[in-house]
Amino acid sequence: MTPQTNRLLSLVFAAATVPLLALYVILMRAATPSPQGGMEPTVATICYIAFTVIFSALTIVVLNFSRQLGRQAKGEFTTP
Repeated sequence: MTPQTNRLLSLVFAAATVPLLALYVILMRAATPSPQGGMEPTVATICYIAFTVIFSALTIVVLNFSRQLGRQAKGEFTTP
């Protein structure tokens, strides 16, 4: 791929973390117990842990792709 394409994809991957963060916040809000309803506290805690692990892993993968594409746009070819 051309350096311009790599640079653009690097920015797209970096920007993809914003919707991931928004989805994380929405799911955390939905899992929070409230007086009007919601989950039991134990189930909510399990959901908090699971969502945090899943979204942390997704964010790490997306940012690693972004950094690698940024390095390739500069002409640096390094293996992880």
